[in-house]
Amino acid sequence: MKKPSYVLAVVAASLGFFVDLYDIIIVSVVRQSSLLGVGVPASELLPKGVLLLNAQMLGMLVGGFLWGVLGDKKGRLSVLFGSIFLYSVTTLATAYAPNYGTFLALRLLAGIGLAGELGAGITLVSEQMPQHKRGLGPAIIGSCGMLGALVGAWVGGRYSWQFTYQLGGLMGFALLFLRLGVLESGMFEAVKKAQRASTLGNLAILFGNPYHLRRYMAVILMGFPGWFVNGIVMTFTPEIGQSMGMSQLPSVATVFTMFFLGFTFGDFSCGLVSQWLKSRKRAILLYLSAFSVLTVAYFAVGRFSLQVYYGLFLLMGISVGYTIVLLTTAAEMFGTNIRSTVTTSALNLLRASVIPQSLLFSALTPALGAATAAAITGLCSLGLAFWAFTQLEETFHKNLDFTD
Repeated sequence: MKKPSYVLAVVAASLGFFVDLYDIIIVSVVRQSSLLGVGVPASELLPKGVLLLNAQMLGMLVGGFLWGVLGDKKGRLSVLFGSIFLYSVTTLATAYAPNYGTFLALRLLAGIGLAGELGAGITLVSEQMPQHKRGLGPAIIGSCGMLGALVGAWVGGRYSWQFTYQLGGLMGFALLFLRLGVLESGMFEAVKKAQRASTLGNLAILFGNPYHLRRYMAVILMGFPGWFVNGIVMTFTPEIGQSMGMSQLPSVATVFTMFFLGFTFGDFSCGLVSQWLKSRKRAILLYLSAFSVLTVAYFAVGRFSLQVYYGLFLLMGISVGYTIVLLTTAAEMFGTNIRSTVTTSALNLLRASVIPQSLLFSALTPALGAATAAAITGLCSLGLAFWAFTQLEETFHKNLDFTD
């Protein structure tokens, strides 16, 4: 019996996000050893490391719009092939970077490539899967991606930085061949034939229409809590733990492991819950509400012991699993002619939400201490997310064969 065409698309997109998150996480995991390896003095590891991470983030911001528009103009498959080729080449080349300047340029280019993977995958799978199963595909994709982050942390912690990057590049090339059998979205093909080329991936349709822009911004703001945990609480765990008065400071590596274990389950379970409830919005609200309670618990009782501290990160990881359902909702809210643009760019702007949150956290910390500054930052991100929730529309039963 012939398998539906969407099965291979789900497998290819899932493995693609696995490699994508592996590639993103290893930059942080092997940051110190890789920078020392390309000649950066120990005294400059922090500023050079920040510049490295910002260069990759800049690449993802540029790539979010580049691949998004390309996906609507040329097709979802063009992005799935082009993005993975770019980040596979640059990741493999990173292992042989002779100096910091080359290393930085390669991670900027890798960031551009990494930006296209998940958005294009969710767009393609959402358009190919039948409506009653549509939430399951992205849930599987999200769970596989989180496993990629765990594998990246494991490999980077046990092997040389060169091998860690080599493995990422080679996995990308292997996946490139797997994608040869994936079919293009039928919805996109039909729209491409029927619509004028100027309407495909047209940013003016998105930014020139207040209704579209409000919903687009709502998707981005809804993602703030996830990056509050990832970019603030996890990254600055030693400082926050010390500010809380913990006698034994938590391990950043353990925090990352517990969080991504939870995130792996949360992505998949939230997709299942949305199918069971037959509602994207109710599933998102359920998980966002749970995250709010867990955030309060983290600041109230997280200091009591390392076991409680790590356990709360596991649970917070599960609760921010609504992110993958949020991106599915983004794909379902907008027409086929701008769907890739919205999904891919929103994801990368969502990732960039760590920038304003880190600026607020940094500004408040000298006067209030790291724990209080983080709590206020988290409160702001939750307030924005709950407001943004009111701007989302229910898309579970929506027919995606339409244009904006």
